[in-house]
Amino acid sequence: MKELIIPFESVILTEAAAADATESVVGRLYCIEYRPNDVDTNADLTVTCVGAGAVSKTLLVKANAGTSDCWFYPRDIEHAVSNGAALTATAGGDRECPILQGVVHVAVAACGATTIRYGTIIIYWEPL
Repeated sequence: MKELIIPFESVILTEAAAADATESVVGRLYCIEYRPNDVDTNADLTVTCVGAGAVSKTLLVKANAGTSDCWFYPRDIEHAVSNGAALTATAGGDRECPILQGVVHVAVAACGATTIRYGTIIIYWEPL
């Protein structure tokens, strides 16, 4: 398993922060660790993976992410083989680790407007 560490910071008097990973990845997402450091409790977190042709896949959206370190395990719902539009998932079943193909991007809204705010996202992933 590999980890991809993405630090982010908001600038003074700007409530938003954004950061891109320093490398492109191809693999399966296992989990996302959120370390808010001094980011405000009402911060909204969005993690995406931007691939070829600027196609963006949302990996995680968390409103009011809080001020405690936490882990998230995003999963995709499978589609039926006979009908690509039909989802096979039932309550708690048929979930797969999302595929990563591109550069992971982190956007955090409402970090806190009074000072510079720092945080970190860590992506744990398996290469394909």
